[in-house]
Amino acid sequence: MKVDIQDVSSCKKTLKIEIPAEDVSAEFESAYEEVRTTIPVPGFRKGRAPRSILRMRFGEYVKGEVIEKLIPSAFEGAIGDAELEILRPLDLTDINPPIDEISVKDGEPLIFEITVDVKPEVPVPNLTLLEVEKGDVNVTKEDVDEYIQQMREERADLIPVEDRPVQEGDYVTLSISATSDGDALEQFDNEHVLKVGVDMEIPELAEYLLGMKPDEEKEFSISFPPDYQAENESGWQHIALAGKEVNFQVELDMISVRDLPPLDDDFAKDFGADDLQHFHASIWNILVELRRRAQREKQENDLMDQLLEKSEFEVPEFLVEERLKTFLRMVRQESGASKTEPSEEELPQYRSTILNTIKRIWILEEIAKNEEVDVSDEEIDAEVEKIAAARGRDPQKYRKLMEDTNRIDGVRSAIWENKIFDLLIEKASTKRTLIT
Repeated sequence: MKVDIQDVSSCKKTLKIEIPAEDVSAEFESAYEEVRTTIPVPGFRKGRAPRSILRMRFGEYVKGEVIEKLIPSAFEGAIGDAELEILRPLDLTDINPPIDEISVKDGEPLIFEITVDVKPEVPVPNLTLLEVEKGDVNVTKEDVDEYIQQMREERADLIPVEDRPVQEGDYVTLSISATSDGDALEQFDNEHVLKVGVDMEIPELAEYLLGMKPDEEKEFSISFPPDYQAENESGWQHIALAGKEVNFQVELDMISVRDLPPLDDDFAKDFGADDLQHFHASIWNILVELRRRAQREKQENDLMDQLLEKSEFEVPEFLVEERLKTFLRMVRQESGASKTEPSEEELPQYRSTILNTIKRIWILEEIAKNEEVDVSDEEIDAEVEKIAAARGRDPQKYRKLMEDTNRIDGVRSAIWENKIFDLLIEKASTKRTLIT
């Protein structure tokens, strides 16, 4: 079989395939023999009709059978010999000339062309040119104390205060309404509990709340600069305050202070520790693990950003569009009728994310091939046992459950990716930091 490959682009190839005459003849012989032994021909005993009679009665049918048998196998053989990774399966409608116009004759070669989308060559840079921050994380006693203080605050009780006005650090329960240019800002129009101070969601409110007493009402205006941003977890960051003159109406309902639980052995025992000393040690271990995970995530993101920057290659548009359609369909299914169609501003962001995801996978696959990274069954078994132990499950039963729910491939992928990044971190240079 002769195969001539022409580059249309880095991810599209045209294959001109010529199937030898002897292969065509052999397939004709096989097709006619199939017809002879399975289809009765009047005037002849089954299996005894001559080729000339079969050709007259079933010639076009046999030609179709020959084409449908030869073309797919020839295509698969050509793809395999050329070591091309096609991105979608053979579609007979893509053949040139069209399948119903192909001329095939017994004793002559069969020639056809087909253009296919293929995975392009993925250039991988010298891995030692990558840079990443290395070294273990550092957790200080102050870090542990701060974390424990947060835990105390989360368990603190709010104690009402009635004999004084609002002070810095108090918690106030108040009703707020706000308008700008006569329009109500609905996000403010209800009751809120706020901690008074510079760490408020909108710090500018603090100076007007200080000194207020329960049941007191106050009105005031705040002019927000054009570049104003309110970053917080309460949802107020969605309010467009920048560049606005906002009129606030505030009614103070209650002043409270937090009563922190004492930091003693009893507090430690509430979290499963034997005493306060062991509690500090356990919190240190938790913070070390959290920071190592954060460091690892940052290392992986930094390395991937560098690989994407240094590995320029094309991704077929149809592949991005297919993944985008699948993603949007999943979003609609999960959210139901409440989900609106993505805006024109959102679609480019989705496309960019999908494009980078495809590139990311292809780059990692190329690195794994070059560096011979693989995952053994023993590694999968060990990881499944680890997961089962963490969840208090029987390893064998848990393995069976994961197989039945098609989750073993996910474990394999996680191990595979982790091994690749282990290798990348090892080979990368230590990131140089500027001394200031």
